[in-house]
Amino acid sequence: MKTLSIETPFAVFSDVHGNLPGLEAILADIERRGVPRTVSLGDLVGYGPSPNEVALLVRDRGIPSLLGNYDQGIGFETGDCGCVYKTDEQRAEGAASLAWTQEVASDEAKAYLRTLEDHFTLATPAGDLLAVHGSPRRINEYLFEDRPEKAMARMAAEYPYPAILFGHTHVPYARSVGPTTFVNVGSGGRPKDGDWRVCYAIVDPARLGADGFVEFVRVPYDWERLQRQLAATTLITRFAEPESG
Repeated sequence: MKTLSIETPFAVFSDVHGNLPGLEAILADIERRGVPRTVSLGDLVGYGPSPNEVALLVRDRGIPSLLGNYDQGIGFETGDCGCVYKTDEQRAEGAASLAWTQEVASDEAKAYLRTLEDHFTLATPAGDLLAVHGSPRRINEYLFEDRPEKAMARMAAEYPYPAILFGHTHVPYARSVGPTTFVNVGSGGRPKDGDWRVCYAIVDPARLGADGFVEFVRVPYDWERLQRQLAATTLITRFAEPESG
């Protein structure tokens, strides 16, 4: 497990899923705000039309990134993304995405994905924080906000960190359970909470346990450009659409 030393507020994004306009919008917003450090929690590829561009942009920017379940499937060519589908539409989107992404992902991008780790320890003045993709237990476990209190408390006891940062569900939230704050940073490419704008979080370790520890930032992006890029592929992925008017 790699340890990153971070002493100041930092930005965290996850689940870009090949949405290059979304990632570019997030990085521009982080730069505009002057946030000095950025961390990615994985799932750079899958569903979106720009897996290579997204993965290599994160690499070239020197942004530490975790391995997401989709990154694992593509990078190691397992033939499985570790995804869970509840509807026929989701299964169809998933099948088209896995086949297309596996075919177009470059050797360079796959090699980069294979270098990614599944956990980070973030060493801060307030103590060590844990960063994962899905959960501390499994890369593809979904930690939804409505998970029973007892289940979250057991996880907090098993992984006694003051904060655990993760993504995977594409729905942002912060929830304190005992001494642990669970922070889902949402999706930097394909939000699923009814807001079409991509999402990332700014975490201030100095405010751990207090108001202002985490700020969720929503960023509009060039959705039309994304649709043009999708149209040039065999992907059938739907991305939440901006409201007209």
